Amino acid sequence: MNSMGKYPAAARRVVPSRTQLQGELNALATTASLAGAPADAQNHPRPHRTVELRLFGFGRFRAAIDGEMADLPPTASTILARLVLARGGLVETDDLYRECWLAPDRIVRRDQRLAVQKQIGLIRRHLSDPLFPDAGRAWSDGQSILLTERTATTGYRLILDGDNVDLHRFEDLVLRAGTVRDGVAVDLLVQALGLWRERPLLGLPDKEFVRIAVRRLLSLRDRACRELVAVSRVLGRHREAMIALDRFQSAQPDDVGLRELIEGLRRQSERPYTPSGVAADRPVSPYAFSGAPPV
Repeated sequence: MNSMGKYPAAARRVVPSRTQLQGELNALATTASLAGAPADAQNHPRPHRTVELRLFGFGRFRAAIDGEMADLPPTASTILARLVLARGGLVETDDLYRECWLAPDRIVRRDQRLAVQKQIGLIRRHLSDPLFPDAGRAWSDGQSILLTERTATTGYRLILDGDNVDLHRFEDLVLRAGTVRDGVAVDLLVQALGLWRERPLLGLPDKEFVRIAVRRLLSLRDRACRELVAVSRVLGRHREAMIALDRFQSAQPDDVGLRELIEGLRRQSERPYTPSGVAADRPVSPYAFSGAPPV
């Protein structure tokens, strides 16, 4: 038999498709839950119930089930953040230990791997259905699931609906704004900036994966501000854009970098407009100068 044949199909995929895996994820969640449940739970499966999982990365990193904040221990919270930032990618057990423990040992041994497994168990229990907290070892809201994958090495994969993670939604809105007509782009950029309430990933330890994620998010925020001004000038709406950015900055008065960025954009917006003022890294919409209304 092929060495991979004894593992589920989901474990062999590098990046599972949400559309293809939707039914499979629900089946996995039910199977895993019943596998660790008492005999009477296996004979009488729990009724179907939609559990809403939301993860918040702006400000302090936190998770909520059905609107109730989960009280995750610090190490478990760091592991969850690492899995969230992987956006469905597989994170191996050894990497979780090295990247999430405050003072990891140089060599990862069995005891350290067991410690990671224990923290994964804590995450699953804290994020389980509050009506069935002891139903099993997996949780699912129909869109999200935490998978254990055992191939050459053991690792974990968190499959999420991007709309349930504010950091993912912010990123998707900013990137999508670069692909649509100018009027739509303005609305998308305003939505994205509306999600940014505080500096992201506060409360997590000063780890490399956290620093990389914060730098990327700050870069996307600055890009959103620049594009909002550039596209608004094309549409003759630069005053509205500056008012929106002033409100955005006033909500974060201690962010020196944001203040300097907006001051620079204000000076730029006061110059006479020419088509060359459009952001160089953004494709100019074919409708930008035609007078055709955006849709």
